[in-house]
Amino acid sequence: MHKLSFLAVFILITSCDSAVLFREYKSFSKGWSSSDAVSFSIPQMPKTPSNIYVHIRNNNDYPYSNLFLIAELRDSVQIIFRDTLEYAMANPEGKWLGKGFLDVKESKLWWHEGWIPKHEGPFYVNLFQRVRNNGDVEGVRLLEGILNVGIALEPQIQP
Repeated sequence: MHKLSFLAVFILITSCDSAVLFREYKSFSKGWSSSDAVSFSIPQMPKTPSNIYVHIRNNNDYPYSNLFLIAELRDSVQIIFRDTLEYAMANPEGKWLGKGFLDVKESKLWWHEGWIPKHEGPFYVNLFQRVRNNGDVEGVRLLEGILNVGIALEPQIQP
């Protein structure tokens, strides 16, 4: 019971970040399928420079040291930007780079810096996993060990 109470307090403390303009997570029970987009709807954004981050929560069942994603931001009319992203998830010794307790780690991965919306919204984000084994043409159909995928927008801090 003590661990459960500690976890509840930890989640409450870490989720209360007043500087975040938007943050949302999607969960997986059996891994992330390559055919499933993780989609987010951002109803409104101030017209100020913002940084966009992808959050990944993984456990020790994740078998790779990196992660490949296709990330797309769009409004109701057009794609604003689409990127192919590669993130290191572990160091060369195999130690997870994310933060967290026990076997669950969260990585806050930079996607875009200083994005200024041309209008208040709504905006839509789609994320696709595109991990492949070396030498394989086909991608990994079910990416095990990914527990949650999130997106966050934070105001860019001006020096």
